[in-house]
Amino acid sequence: MLERKLVPHEQIRQFDLFSELPDELIEHIRRNAWTISLKAREALFRQNDPVRRSYFCLSGQLKLFRLTRSGSEKIFMIAHAGDGLCDAISLQSERFRPLNATSITESEVLSVDSEVVIDVFHRSQRARTQLVDALIRRVDDLIDHVELLSVDKANFRVASFLFNEYQRNGKKSSFQLNSSKKYIASYLSLQPETLSRCLRTFRQDGIASSTNRDIRIHDPDRLEQLVLGIDAAA
Repeated sequence: MLERKLVPHEQIRQFDLFSELPDELIEHIRRNAWTISLKAREALFRQNDPVRRSYFCLSGQLKLFRLTRSGSEKIFMIAHAGDGLCDAISLQSERFRPLNATSITESEVLSVDSEVVIDVFHRSQRARTQLVDALIRRVDDLIDHVELLSVDKANFRVASFLFNEYQRNGKKSSFQLNSSKKYIASYLSLQPETLSRCLRTFRQDGIASSTNRDIRIHDPDRLEQLVLGIDAAA
């Protein structure tokens, strides 16, 4: 449901692109933004739709994906609260969306007309710098993703994902996955049962264990060896 609702300044500043903007530009965005409430599994936009608005996740989760020729989903990104959908930002008036976006859970999205975003970038050097940084990070993430999927061994893909999550969570031995195993399997281009089998193997080898979304890393050194290809079990 599309709704004109003035969100607080701090909600807009939670996004890296806008975090350091002066108050007048934050207010400009605020006055020209809509909020969209999505039910679970509701589409936000579809591949090849024209890019007329930019989207930012206020709450919930969304998946950015394409459908393969066989009709299965290939997830490229799972967006959470505080994430901008960089794939949905354009400074060109005739660009089309490269991906589909659908809510995983009930979600709320900030929707800003692309012309307003372009105006903000023209008026703020800092916003332009933040945009370039965000796009560079996105390209880096996609390169890492392509490299990950270039390796056929499922154990390697799962080990790499767990090790990245382990590092992202400050190398804590226990953490919780942000998404269900179903969506993580799609992100890794694996069948859910293959992901489950890899996790069982890691548990049997004393490397890592999982209960629903809760992950516990028992032997981070061995996990890193799997990622580096040192361990024969990789």
